[in-house]
Amino acid sequence: MNRYWLFALLIVGACAVDTTDDQVASESSDISISLPNDFPFLDDSGLAGTFSVTGKVDLTNGFFKSFGINGRTCGSCHKPDSGWTVSLDDINLTFDFTFGLDPLFRPVDGANQPNADVSTIGKRRQAYSNLLTRGTIRVGIGMPATSDFTLTAVDDPYGYASAAQLSLFRRPLPATNLEFIPVVMWDGRVTGTSLEDALGNQADGATQGHAQSPNPLPPAARASIVAFETGTFNAQMIGFRDGTLTAQGALGGPNNLASQTEVAGAFDLFDAWATSKDPHRQSVYRGQVLFNTRLRTTGAGACSGCHDSQNAGTSAEGKFFNVQVAAEENRTPDLPLYTFTQSGTGTVVQVSDPGLGLIDGQFKDIGKFKVPGLRGLAARAPYFHNGSAQTLLDVVRFYEANVNFEFTPDEETDLVNFLEAL
Repeated sequence: MNRYWLFALLIVGACAVDTTDDQVASESSDISISLPNDFPFLDDSGLAGTFSVTGKVDLTNGFFKSFGINGRTCGSCHKPDSGWTVSLDDINLTFDFTFGLDPLFRPVDGANQPNADVSTIGKRRQAYSNLLTRGTIRVGIGMPATSDFTLTAVDDPYGYASAAQLSLFRRPLPATNLEFIPVVMWDGRVTGTSLEDALGNQADGATQGHAQSPNPLPPAARASIVAFETGTFNAQMIGFRDGTLTAQGALGGPNNLASQTEVAGAFDLFDAWATSKDPHRQSVYRGQVLFNTRLRTTGAGACSGCHDSQNAGTSAEGKFFNVQVAAEENRTPDLPLYTFTQSGTGTVVQVSDPGLGLIDGQFKDIGKFKVPGLRGLAARAPYFHNGSAQTLLDVVRFYEANVNFEFTPDEETDLVNFLEAL
């Protein structure tokens, strides 16, 4: 359990200024609440922190203000103690602390279906079960106007999804390290004339969707949020067994990430630990080598082939991949299952989430998702777009079972140690 959680909750809550109240906004204009750069937050592997190019993490930024009607802010789902997403620890403690009444818990997309009964704490626990167990928000998207496939069957355990609005359960992506992402959202559905414009469009969409605002963001607030998101860098700083992740010439931590060039390349953060006498640092280095070089049993590329943005870990070119997370064989009963049939060929595929295919209307893209960044992983379990992997070891073993990787138990440990140090 993150012992800094209540501190972060109180700080974020204090900064959720209602900007529709001119008097409150005026009275709050002189309040300055911030986190110093590299303020440490505890996670299961050590301490993570955030570096801001402004010199501090400003918790009075528009990112933490409510512009909608349901009390939510960007900070409701993107918390500094959870790698700027929201962890299961945070979600469940928030539910217990507020009896499921915190703004995070709103039926519009926090519940398994928006018409769920949330009249009692027991019913709220049932209604928000996927949020509580997977850390997912329900995204509602209809079938595209034109596509080369049709939706031929829907199996929704919550009785809501249809062609008009498929229910897609997805983890909030980290609202940090965004200088390295060429694609916004898991399915790339938000675009713009530039990365900053796309992030602004995403902030507007979140305000009008998640926060249920009738209006887009004020231009100044939109610009403030985008500047905040693109100016913060989050990463692990200290490992329980590694010590400081910049020791002995290593290049871990958020400060080094902030100066990282946006370029395709392999991870080299821990090259200096190749000759370390510390056994755990040696393990982290070996894990980095495995990530960079171990090919699949089919001879196809290494982990770094898809996660090729150097020392950031997303796809430098914004590519989408299908690693079978949404495949029918990996679907569990708490997720919907959708059957799609390709026009002309009659080919059928079943998935719990069509991903990119639902946006571009291409059958070949069903089940494809963006490559998420990898820094700050230890603070933001669970993993994958649908929160189906509870630990980083689960992630490694998923790739072994579904993407033709093969590691010995010792190699699995090395890989996990490397990922935890990011």
